[in-house]
Amino acid sequence: MFNTAHAQSAAVPLQHTVYPFLERLVTYLPRRALDLHVTPVSRAQALALLQEAQAAALQLSRADQALLKQYLVEFSDLKVGERTPHGGERHFFRYEENEAQLFGDLFASQRFEVQRGEQANDAQEISRTRMGARLRAQLPPRLLLAVELSNILERGTSDSTEVFQPGRGAPVVLSGASAFRETAIAYGRVRLPWFEIEAGRNQFAWNVSPLTQLALARDNQPFDLVRLDARWRKFRFVFAHANLRANSRKFLAAHRLEVMPFSKLLVGVGETVIYGKRAAEFEYLNPLMLYHAAEHLLGDKDNNVLTLDFSYFPRGGLKLYGEIFIDDLSLEFPIGTYFGNKLAYLAGAFWVQPFGWREADLRFEYARLDPFVYTHDDSTNIYENDHEGLGERFGPNADRVLVQLGYQPHRDLRLVNRVQFQRNGRGNLFQAHREADGLSKKFLKGTTAQTFGWHFEVEDQIRRDIHVGLEFDWERIKNSGLVEGASSRRRRAAFFLRVDY
Repeated sequence: MFNTAHAQSAAVPLQHTVYPFLERLVTYLPRRALDLHVTPVSRAQALALLQEAQAAALQLSRADQALLKQYLVEFSDLKVGERTPHGGERHFFRYEENEAQLFGDLFASQRFEVQRGEQANDAQEISRTRMGARLRAQLPPRLLLAVELSNILERGTSDSTEVFQPGRGAPVVLSGASAFRETAIAYGRVRLPWFEIEAGRNQFAWNVSPLTQLALARDNQPFDLVRLDARWRKFRFVFAHANLRANSRKFLAAHRLEVMPFSKLLVGVGETVIYGKRAAEFEYLNPLMLYHAAEHLLGDKDNNVLTLDFSYFPRGGLKLYGEIFIDDLSLEFPIGTYFGNKLAYLAGAFWVQPFGWREADLRFEYARLDPFVYTHDDSTNIYENDHEGLGERFGPNADRVLVQLGYQPHRDLRLVNRVQFQRNGRGNLFQAHREADGLSKKFLKGTTAQTFGWHFEVEDQIRRDIHVGLEFDWERIKNSGLVEGASSRRRRAAFFLRVDY
């Protein structure tokens, strides 16, 4: 039966600082991995994980113990009539009537970026001011309503035209030297005995890593969707059908089953399909339908994808994970070389308190995207939404290795240091295979751009829900622009202030 601890609760925004902390906790509580691979998580899911960590008396660092206390208070909603305790979460307003509750919050952020390249026209100084509000209404016994609206004012960007046409990118409104970008989320959730149903506009992603998402990336725009989520013991099933922004009708259907056959192993299998130029298909609206079979029933003209992944927790504090993304596969031809076998791979390890360093966490990842992954002969069925890739965006025909060290010496202070090496060959999301390309994948054949990058960030919570931070990025690119012998360097520095009330 559906776990009531996960019912009737709003989604936690994907930018919230709780996500890295939850991932660290799950390395000690593998059973809770079922809550994290489909995001955003709900407030109730986050609270259940935090409460289990508290009950388990985990050997956390002092900083993580303090974070645990803070997040327990933040995600524990007050009962009707209960006064806010000392140190409790603040709201801009709170309204109650009978058993119903309405919470309202305001948020704002200011970000300044300075970018420099080797050419004079590479220099940019950008200001981004974001302001918004969130509302969530809990209407017992079964209904939740949630709304989030925000507007970003940008100055210093290179936008020269307004954008409203679907398929050309997120909407942009120009006013003099300023560009305005809006984000809107609005959805309702209903809890039924065996599952939860959501309808409206919301974010939706799935992944085994916060840094690499082969199937559905966290950076995607919110979707207009219907979603079903069911959890029973060691099983979780999620289905979504979404309308995509394009210059013609275009849809995404996705479903995912997660199973924990053993206490330390989670296995996930999922399918997505992109289709368009017609009304929504009942076969793809059927949560239990095998999309591979449905595509054949509908004429074999859509873009169907299969994903397989695992997360293994050999001991407390350590997570090993991997994923295979199968865009197309033909076993009649060599898997490693035939262009029609469009695959992507991810392998990684996440280690909390490495080498006994209690305040740190260490991640290693390798990802590879074959040539022509995400592409399709029919431009309507390219694996994209509003001219942005739905999956990982550093490919196709690319690979990347990265190492990231996180350090949390204090509840309010976190530092992240990451180095990565990336190779990119010819090809992009919108360039499908052509007859002249031959039958071979030609992975990274010819001139490849080789990028060595370094990223550093520090963020401090100077007061409750008030964060300041600095970011630095440096890149050195060999064979820049796929031109043999060309090189370039890029530098970026950013300062941000974020307030949530």
